[in-house]
Amino acid sequence: MSYNDFTLSKVRKVFNLTISDTIDIFASIPEIETSSLLVETLRENLPLALASNTEKSRS
Repeated sequence: MSYNDFTLSKVRKVFNLTISDTIDIFASIPEIETSSLLVETLRENLPLALASNTEKSRS
């Protein structure tokens, strides 16, 4: 299916999908403490990623 032909309703029919709009899907998952390595990595790299203003850098 080409991108121009893509619609949610077509995909639902072709793959027999059910769409579920669940709020608070992760509400029952307990929070965990963030590792110090992740915190430091984000502290160092996040300002540069946001400043370059591209989708790839933000991801």
